Amino acid sequence: MSVIRQIIHAYFSVIDRYLLREFVLNVMAVISVLWLIYVATRFARYLAQAAVGNLPSEVIFTLLGYSSLGALSLLLPIGAFLAVLLALGRMNSDNELTVIAACGIPDRRVMRNVAIFSISIAVIVALLSLLIVPNVLSGRYELEQKAKMAADTSGLVAGSFKESRDGSWTFYSEGLSHDQQKMESVFIEIHRGDRPLIFRAKQGRFEIDQQTGNKYLILDEGYRYEGRAGDKDFVIAEFETHSLLVEKGEQQQVRERHKSLPTSELWTRGSNKDLAEIQWRVSAAIMTVVLCFFAMRFANTGPRQGRYAGLFPAILLYIVYSNLLGVTRAWVAKGTLSPWLGGVWVHVLMVAVLIALLNQQRLRQRWVQYRQNKGLVS
Repeated sequence: MSVIRQIIHAYFSVIDRYLLREFVLNVMAVISVLWLIYVATRFARYLAQAAVGNLPSEVIFTLLGYSSLGALSLLLPIGAFLAVLLALGRMNSDNELTVIAACGIPDRRVMRNVAIFSISIAVIVALLSLLIVPNVLSGRYELEQKAKMAADTSGLVAGSFKESRDGSWTFYSEGLSHDQQKMESVFIEIHRGDRPLIFRAKQGRFEIDQQTGNKYLILDEGYRYEGRAGDKDFVIAEFETHSLLVEKGEQQQVRERHKSLPTSELWTRGSNKDLAEIQWRVSAAIMTVVLCFFAMRFANTGPRQGRYAGLFPAILLYIVYSNLLGVTRAWVAKGTLSPWLGGVWVHVLMVAVLIALLNQQRLRQRWVQYRQNKGLVS
């Protein structure tokens, strides 16, 4: 720690350390608040699923841990943005920036510290988005699917009948495995009009297709009875393995699975959808740096506007920025926009707007001078 402290004191002045400390304290406070809001929302959602029997209660906190860690890559960009905005806004309101400028410290020094802070956060966001979060989301996805499969059999008691959630079929099992994933000596009746369909199998288990999200019931070593006993078209078929489609996968499940794929696998596959996901992950880091520089401009408010005057336009900018990246992601995935252009145009547009805002006074002076030279104003 003493070596690190010596390095910090050697390369950063008192003003630099003060600015960076304010940024770090504010980002910790903002991230804590946003993280608590996110965790509370997720917890309520998982409780609602557990209340209707779609999710076992014992996995709620594990899923909550996966979700909260996976949310850091989304919370850090806006957290860093608001941290710089709040820190510089308070310093501007308390005239600290004016005193710093009066002491001969140029605005470039403040900009350099914003760059150091934003790039540091951007590196963390890049590591989370590209390496850590996909693994976390993969673990959450697998745990959710196993939990949902367990929920289908959690109410099944050995020697009793249970009806599926939608009431389309009834099944019976003599016993369950310890992990609640497999059923022994299975009897299933599917309700479909006047022609009954019955299955009897030695063993049954639920499986989910990772690509489509479809849920199947896999039966091993059994018989299939179709029709009514005594009818001429009554059919008895013996099977070694038989799969029944229990529930079609939702589009949300497919998207969640795609988000959990490793970045290296997405790059190897190379489809438009895969490249769109990679660009989205990289864009989070780039957006962090660009937003922090925008915060410098929004924090520089007038003397009677207050320290929070730039908060509303800052949030509006973040919404526009993130939505443009989201729309571009959809365009690239559908093939409407070239993957090599992708979100680049959004970042270039925002950087151009940033440069215009940071040089607003100079551009205004040049505009007035131009109009004077053209004789448009006296």
